[in-house]
Amino acid sequence: MIDYIPLTALAGKRTTTAELRALACERMRRLGYPYVATEFSPSRSGCRFDVIGLGRYTRQVRIYEVKSSRADFLADGKWTSYLPYCTHFAFVAPAGAINRWELERDIGLIEYGHPSFEKMIANRRYGFLVRPDDALRASRPARRLRDSVGDGEWLALLETIAFARPLLPGDDPTFTDGAGI
Repeated sequence: MIDYIPLTALAGKRTTTAELRALACERMRRLGYPYVATEFSPSRSGCRFDVIGLGRYTRQVRIYEVKSSRADFLADGKWTSYLPYCTHFAFVAPAGAINRWELERDIGLIEYGHPSFEKMIANRRYGFLVRPDDALRASRPARRLRDSVGDGEWLALLETIAFARPLLPGDDPTFTDGAGI
């Protein structure tokens, strides 16, 4: 007698980190963040965020940490150092890779390939439409960690965006060439 677990069409397809990162960027843009970046390292922090979105006037910063598997999640212990740099934080992972009870109360979980999404894909033949926002399902919304990011963290984020490199102590942020302004 052979014991088996019936598999769905998506079960054999492994989602890569790059695919999850691209879906997370699309989701971040749909949330209305004007600046979205991947592989972002703020100056003098030693951190590298998978996906980050910055609000223009509100100092709201949302960070998504992408995990491609359960082993990837269990091996990562540095994500707690990202929390001072954001107002909202969530993990993006394949469905079932991270259990909701493993996360703190304010940390969000966005899952790819949820069983309801697999049903939607199967029902396309009947004329049902699959929207891009159906691919990632927030099984646990990220709660606000704080009202705004602290001054030091905010400046580190803006420095990285503006100068594409961190300012070292003693660096002069003035420009010597140009129209003499």
